[in-house]
This record gives sequence, structure tokens and C-alpha cells, in this order.
Amino acid sequence: MDVAIATWQPEGIRRVEAMNLPHVPGVRYVVSWQLPGPDPVIPESLAHRDDVYVCFTDKPGLGANRVNACASCDAEIILIADDDLIYPPDRLQAVIDSFDRNPDVDLATFQYRGASKSYPVTECSLSFPFPKGYHAASIEIAFRHKVLDQINFDSRFGIGAPLFQSGEDSKFLHDVIRAGFHCRFFPITICTHDHPTTGDKPMPKGVALAEGKLIRLQYPASWILRVPLKAWRNKKKGGTFFPTLYYLFRGALIRI
Repeated sequence: MDVAIATWQPEGIRRVEAMNLPHVPGVRYVVSWQLPGPDPVIPESLAHRDDVYVCFTDKPGLGANRVNACASCDAEIILIADDDLIYPPDRLQAVIDSFDRNPDVDLATFQYRGASKSYPVTECSLSFPFPKGYHAASIEIAFRHKVLDQINFDSRFGIGAPLFQSGEDSKFLHDVIRAGFHCRFFPITICTHDHPTTGDKPMPKGVALAEGKLIRLQYPASWILRVPLKAWRNKKKGGTFFPTLYYLFRGALIRI
């Protein structure tokens, strides 16, 4: 399995170093270092490891960073990761075991410790509509390498992208499901993430644009009703209602 870690800016590689990535047989860490600055230096603690590979990109946006990471992955299974996670060795093995026990599964989602959202109670297949209240974060997604033959992350989405500044994970999962791959949720905790995610915070303009586009893609028959609900939930998180509603609708109507 390759763990595809996205990091960015000169200090990003230090965050990866602080992860203290465990040595696990059969696991390699592919680090995509985005916008590393002039003369980037890989810390010795990473450079001397034979299970860590660092690649670089100057293309903006988290979606583009994940595309770059996946391009350097060659293992049968790819696990998507960020640069601020804690991985117990047995949890990485649990991801591999889940695919070994389910050879028909092309993409699997898991769960992480520190999440403020709800998960399905039991293992289940994923299709639209998702189980009530569920959405998958990028750090919960793993998939077989063959998925990349048809689908990859959309570089127009993700933090730092010019327009849609979130949602690269949801867009990827949407595209994989629509392409007919077998996707399944497993109620297995694979890592710890102790910081708020984008979905835990009120939506700024770029996030609202992305959310509006994704709602329309995922729910083509009911998106016009779901957009106001999304704006209302944003207000409950401390955000605005009407400005967010405007950008949600605007995002939904943008052609891609």
C-alpha cells in the first residue's frame, strides 16, 4: 500500500516529519510537497528512509496536489492522507486487510478518531444518496490503483484552487461511484486527526461555491431544496445564511 500524503509550503515537510510515520511491511509513504519554495531540503529523518518518497509540484490547489501524489504511487492500494495525522501501525494493516478480505471492493472509506461527524453504524455499500448525515473526508478514503485508470482527483477543487476551494475528496468519490466502481464503508478507525477540518468550520466564499457544485452533482433531482438547508446548517456553525446561500446557488450553477 502507498500512503499518499499531501503537504504544502516550505514548512510542510516538517509537519510530515512530525507525523513519525511508522515502519510497516509493505507500506510506502509518497509525499507530494506542493510549493516547497526555492532550494527545498528534505529532512534527514525522511531522506534516509527507504519507505518514504518525496515528489514536488508547483500547481496550486489541494486537488492538484493529490493528483501529483497519486502519479507517484504504484502499489495496489492507495490511502489518501494529510500531513497532520497519527497512524498506529496496526491501523494501516487494517486498511490492507479490508481490501484483502473484500476483493470486489474498489474503493473503501473508513473513519478517524477526532471526527465531529456521524458514521453509519454498520459496514455498508456507498451509493447516492449516502446514509443520512454521512460524508467521507479525504483521509478516510483508500482505493485500488486500477481506479486511476478512469478517475483521478479534480484539480479544480480543494484548498488553494482558484474557484472551488474545497471538496476534492467529495468530487473524487462522486466520480468513482458514478463510474460504476464498488465503494464500501467500513466502521474501522484508521488514524487520529485532532484538528478541525474544513467541514467543521463556517463556509467562506470558495468553500460555499464548491459545496453548491457538489450538491447539484450528487443530488440532481433535489439540489435546489438541499442548498438552503446547507446554508442554514452553516449559520448554526456560526456562519452567515444569505451570503452563503448566494454562493451555494452560484456554485451550483457554474458549468464544469
